[in-house]
Amino acid sequence: MRASEKVLEWIEAYIEKNRLGVGDALPRECDIMQETGLSRTSVRDALAVLKALGIIQSKRRGGIRIIRDPVMLGLRHYFAEQYDDSALYEDVLEFRAAMEWGLGSLILKRITPPTIKALREVVNKVAQMTADSSVEDISRAEIEFHRILTNGCGNQLAGLFVHLYEPIFNCCWTMGRDRIPPEAANGRFWISKHEGMVDALEAGDSDLFLRLLHDHTDPYF
Repeated sequence: MRASEKVLEWIEAYIEKNRLGVGDALPRECDIMQETGLSRTSVRDALAVLKALGIIQSKRRGGIRIIRDPVMLGLRHYFAEQYDDSALYEDVLEFRAAMEWGLGSLILKRITPPTIKALREVVNKVAQMTADSSVEDISRAEIEFHRILTNGCGNQLAGLFVHLYEPIFNCCWTMGRDRIPPEAANGRFWISKHEGMVDALEAGDSDLFLRLLHDHTDPYF
C-alpha cells in the first residue's frame, strides 16, 4: 500500500471516529504527519486526492475544512486498479451491469449510426483474431465495446463512470473467474455474446437488443 493511501485511510478513520461532516475541520498537515508517522509529501498527496474529489478546501489561515459529504472518500475503493476486497468487487460489478442494463432504452433512443459502426468494428477486430486469442486481447475488446456502447446513450456522467470502473474488466479474469466459462478468452465465444447486440441495433430491433443486453448483464447480479 502506498504511503498516501495509508494517510487517506487514517483520515477516513478519523472522520468516522469523530463524526465529522461539512464545515468541520481536519487536523493540520503537521498533526497528520505526527499521527501517521509519514512524510509531508505523502500527507500532501493524500490531501490532493481529497481536493480532487471536492471533499476539502484548505486555506493558509483557515486550515483544512470539509466542504462536501465525506462519503465521497469511499468512492476511491470502488474505482481502484485492483480490488483487495471481494465484496467491493462484487458491488462494482453489479453496479456496472445495472447501469448498463438501465441505460438500454436511452442507448436505443440516442445511439447514432457512427457509434453502431464503431461497435461493429470492434466485433470485426475480434473476428480477425485467431481462436487462441489471449485474455488481454479479449479484455481490451470488452473495454472498448462497452465504453462505446455506454457512451452511445449520450449521457456524459455515464461516460465518465464507464472510464472509472474499467479496472473491473481486468479483475474479471482473477476475482470473478468462477463466473467466466473456460472458453471466454476465445474470440468466437466473445463474438457470440456481442455481435447479436450490434445486429439488433443495425436492424432497429429494440426488443431484441434489450433482451440480448439483459442476457449479457444478468449473470453479474
